[in-house]
Amino acid sequence: MWNDQSIYDCLIRALGEQQLPPGTRLPEHQLAGLFGVSRETVRRVLLRLGEKKYVELRRNAGARVYAPEPADVADIFHARRTVEAETARLACTRAAAGDLAALRETLAQEHAALAAGDAPRAIRLSGEFHLSVARIGGNTLLTAFLAELIVQSSLALALYGRSAPDTCREQDHAGLLRALERGDEEGVVPLMDAHLRGIEARLGPRPARQRKVDLGTALGLSLLAAD
Repeated sequence: MWNDQSIYDCLIRALGEQQLPPGTRLPEHQLAGLFGVSRETVRRVLLRLGEKKYVELRRNAGARVYAPEPADVADIFHARRTVEAETARLACTRAAAGDLAALRETLAQEHAALAAGDAPRAIRLSGEFHLSVARIGGNTLLTAFLAELIVQSSLALALYGRSAPDTCREQDHAGLLRALERGDEEGVVPLMDAHLRGIEARLGPRPARQRKVDLGTALGLSLLAAD
């Protein structure tokens, strides 16, 4: 049974996995049919997504996945570099053996997803690696902010990436993990900075042509009757 939170989580996951490219229309009636809920329920979720700037709400034109401008993209990655320099440093001071083992497992799963050509899963695991580092650091506010930035950067990568879909480079994550294993507070900060700058550098100056998607396929849903 779908409710506001589970619908929100489903859409966030699809956005984070670059399954819903910027500019994709999100008609209330179609989403209501897919989730089997009322349009009012869908409207509440879209308003919440709009507040986070994941979705653009246009009067008399409905909702679309937000397409960040180049200035927005620069701000997103600047914010990520600032936040993740601190979350990575904190993680170096707090990482326990179990934390490091979990990061190794996430990295192994990311590698397997890339090898299998499962780009959405690889993208999700890449974001999870960064969030896991932040959680280890223990600052809940920075972690929550980073979760939002990761979704926003996925939109930027989907729109301006030279390869679609785009994700982090495996060797960068491996290097970050080694620094965490050493507890290298000084070394992990420039590694994270270089990693994020490298992602931003792969973006093109103009939006790439966006593929058309079927909402049901992107969300993993079949059409249901709305309440």
